[in-house]
Amino acid sequence: MNVQRIPSLDDRRLEPYRHLRTTNLTRFSGRFIAESRPLVRRLLASPLEVESILVDEKYLDDAASWIPNDVEVYVISSAAVSELIGFQFHRGYLACGKRPTEPEWQTRQPDVEWSGVLLVGVQDPENMGSIFRTCAALGIQDLFLGPECVDPYARRVLRVSMGNAFKLNLFTARDAIQTIDGFHAQGVETLAACLSSSSVELAQWRRTKPTLIVLGNEAHGLPDEIQRAANQGVRIDMELGTDSLNVSVAAAILLHYVCRLAK
Repeated sequence: MNVQRIPSLDDRRLEPYRHLRTTNLTRFSGRFIAESRPLVRRLLASPLEVESILVDEKYLDDAASWIPNDVEVYVISSAAVSELIGFQFHRGYLACGKRPTEPEWQTRQPDVEWSGVLLVGVQDPENMGSIFRTCAALGIQDLFLGPECVDPYARRVLRVSMGNAFKLNLFTARDAIQTIDGFHAQGVETLAACLSSSSVELAQWRRTKPTLIVLGNEAHGLPDEIQRAANQGVRIDMELGTDSLNVSVAAAILLHYVCRLAK
C-alpha cells in the first residue's frame, strides 16, 4: 500500500476529513466521504475516483489485504481519528471520493424494458439512502434528482444505502415537469405516487412501455402540478385507518411491483 503516516492533525492532507459532523464537502468541493470498511470497499469497486483513504492504525494490517497500491492511505491513531472528525468513530476506515458530474436527464435514452425514478423534494437522508438501496436491488440504475432533494452524496445517504449509491447513475432534473414532459416525448409512461382521487390502486396498473416512477416529499408528497403532468397517479390502498407510508417504504412497494409484477 501507499501508506503515509500523518504525525500531526494540522497536516493539510487531512482537510477532507476534518469536523465531519458539521461540514458537508460535497456541495462546494466536489468531494464526498464514505465511512466504514464495507462502504470503502464498494467505493473502490466502483468507477468513481478515490482521492485518499484514512485508516485507524489498528486496522492497518487488515487494510494491506485489500486496499490497492495506487490509492494514498493516511494512517493516524484511533484517538486522533475521533478528534479529527469531531465524534467517536469505531469503523476504522474513511475514504474521500471525487464526486462525479451529474449529467442532465436529457442524456438518457430509455429502451422498452427501462425503469427509472424521479425524486422531487426528498429531503431525509435515510429515505434517500433507502430508496437508493431498493433501486440497486431491483436493477434500477437511473435516478433523476429533482428540486429540493437532499445531497445524494451526504454521508448519511451513502451509509444507509450501504454503498449501493455507487452503483447508480444519478442525473440532475432541475425542472420536474420539464423532465416528465421530456420523457413523454421519448415514449416513456410516467407514474406519480399520490393519493389523489384520480389515482388508481397499484394492482390495477399494467406495464406496457418504459416507465418513470415519480416520488415526492416526505411530508407533502408531490405538488398538484406534477401529479397532473404525469400520465397516471398510482396509490397503495391501506387498512386500519393508516393514511400514508414513509416514502422509502412506498417506493419499495411501488418499484417492486413495476419491475417484477406488473408485466
